[in-house]
Amino acid sequence: MTFVIFHGAFGSPEENWFPQLKENLESLGQKVLAPQFPVDNWETISKNGPQIPPKNQILTNWLKKFEPIYQEIKNNNKLVFIGHSLGPVFILHLVAKYKLKLDCAIFVIPFMTALNRRDLWQFDHVNTSFYKSDFDFDLLKKQIPLSYVLYSDNDPYVDKKYSLEFAQKLDSSTIVIKGGKHLNIEAGFTNFPLVLELYKTRI
Repeated sequence: MTFVIFHGAFGSPEENWFPQLKENLESLGQKVLAPQFPVDNWETISKNGPQIPPKNQILTNWLKKFEPIYQEIKNNNKLVFIGHSLGPVFILHLVAKYKLKLDCAIFVIPFMTALNRRDLWQFDHVNTSFYKSDFDFDLLKKQIPLSYVLYSDNDPYVDKKYSLEFAQKLDSSTIVIKGGKHLNIEAGFTNFPLVLELYKTRI
């Protein structure tokens, strides 16, 4: 089975619980891909202001980065994707564009539309090209027959309503992590055993 981990905005595959998950899955004999997608610098975006568009974190750039990965996995019928924050909506773009059939997907703190946070405008600024709410969800549910949405009840960035809407559109099973905030390293998540246990059910 092949697992692909997708980081979020301003992110990296070397942060949060991604490295530990990759190591654990590889120790179980699984193939794990954790690509670095183009991101912008928070300080630079903040300094430039909302009038200057991002240079790196744009949907077309992420799709271009994924192309060689697609060539590597396109004939694999045992694919499991996991995305954190911005990662889930990017996964939907990939599944729709490449007509991928996944065995399972785990969406952690997902959202697909603008967060409308004036105090954190930088996120919508770099995420805008990814936002899409009119996917063919009937088709996506066939291409992703099993999925989970993990969210917290006190996320400082993404209100739970966005994650629950995402889950509803895909008929995903939902799991709330109480007090989990953004389920990232800032909230103490350098390891996320629940994700590994969910994955183990697919191996």
